[in-house]
Amino acid sequence: MPAVKWVIIGAAVIGAATAILFALFPQWDLAIAGYFYSHGGFPVALQPWARAVRKIGKYLPWLFAGPAFAALALKLVFPQGRMLMPARAAVLIAATLALGPGLMVNGILKEYWGRPRPIHMQAFGGDHAFTPWYSPHGTCPTNCSFVSGEGATGAFLVAPASLVPGPMGVVAMTAAVGFALLGGGLRIAFGGHFFTDVVLSMVLVIFLIAGLRYLLYNRPRAPSDAMVEAAIGAMGLAARRGFSAAWSRIAGSRG
Repeated sequence: MPAVKWVIIGAAVIGAATAILFALFPQWDLAIAGYFYSHGGFPVALQPWARAVRKIGKYLPWLFAGPAFAALALKLVFPQGRMLMPARAAVLIAATLALGPGLMVNGILKEYWGRPRPIHMQAFGGDHAFTPWYSPHGTCPTNCSFVSGEGATGAFLVAPASLVPGPMGVVAMTAAVGFALLGGGLRIAFGGHFFTDVVLSMVLVIFLIAGLRYLLYNRPRAPSDAMVEAAIGAMGLAARRGFSAAWSRIAGSRG
């Protein structure tokens, strides 16, 4: 079984278990966060190595996403040109980052699910009461704890890793999952997120990757790279024609 399928199955099992158990025993979230709380703060957040890992985690995904976005943008601007990378790979990587960590996590959940972060809890010297993961009615006004943006961004690395063929695919997937777990674990140790914030954010992104991979690669009559590239080129030509028509109308009205 390919490594990506094991990751998807594992995410489904872990996600279901986490959601159910922490709904029945929400105090477990506080207990896990409390393990890292000491002397009025979360001391791991002050460790240089931990801060360095967090910084790497913010930039590493763009080593993969940057070329994908660039390939798509250039194809839209120059529709007759060849894409710089396989079209389905570019769509998978770009769409995962844009729809997962971008829209679903940071655009929607973190803005409208009002769960305060551990560092803001009364139990850890803050002003807010604890809110379990399933309740959106916490007192956080914006950029809240549920779900973890960095956990989601770490899980995004599963998308490019899933494209690596053969035995190296196992190595790439192991590295991607390991780095995602390290980054998510540090957010818990920093007091920035609860255990459920991190785990469920990773599960959501892995499910998104599974869905996109099915549409692009695994479903019956899935498109080829050539078909996807042609569709992107057609969108670029349509946008060019629309821009030219709009410019002609503007120029005509000015004349």
